[in-house]
Amino acid sequence: MVMKTDVRVDAVRERVLEAACKLFAGRGINATGVDLVSETAGVSKRSLYQRFPSKDHLIAAYLPRATDRFLADLIPSEDQGLSPVESILEVFSATCRKSAEPDFRGCPVLNAAAEITDTGHPMREIATSYKERMEGYFTRQAEAAGAADPALLAVQLTMLFDGAMSYAAVRNEPLPDTVDVTVRTLLAAQAVAVPAQVNEH
Repeated sequence: MVMKTDVRVDAVRERVLEAACKLFAGRGINATGVDLVSETAGVSKRSLYQRFPSKDHLIAAYLPRATDRFLADLIPSEDQGLSPVESILEVFSATCRKSAEPDFRGCPVLNAAAEITDTGHPMREIATSYKERMEGYFTRQAEAAGAADPALLAVQLTMLFDGAMSYAAVRNEPLPDTVDVTVRTLLAAQAVAVPAQVNEH
């Protein structure tokens, strides 16, 4: 006998989270009140607070969802068949493309960290875990690419990624081609063979 798992989606919770994703990204976390979230979601404040006891709880639930979606657009999937070096380059190519989108607001983790200065906020642990996730991805690719010091390269690439996100968000303009040049320079410094740059212009 095959047992079926009963997975029930809390529709109200989903509406609240989707409203939070939209509002926090577009208006900012501090500028968005719970009243506006409940109004946008089309639910009562009572229903919202039954699922998220405080705004801090809502932020802690919002950030993983927003960041998962954000990284899914940037980190290439395995079925793309890219080499480790190509995968690293693609992260930054995708970052450049994303920075040119009309609704680009930067990295949700960096934005949340900039708005919430309380080091004890539950968001901080979540934000750190996502940055470690990005650094871990770069470390694995660097190791597979034969980098002389994969851990160092991963830290450098993560800092470049964060800097590129802030650069584009602050200036409200697409990232320049120098991002790709910088990535290639970092790779070459680690004795990694880099494929020739393709001129897409």
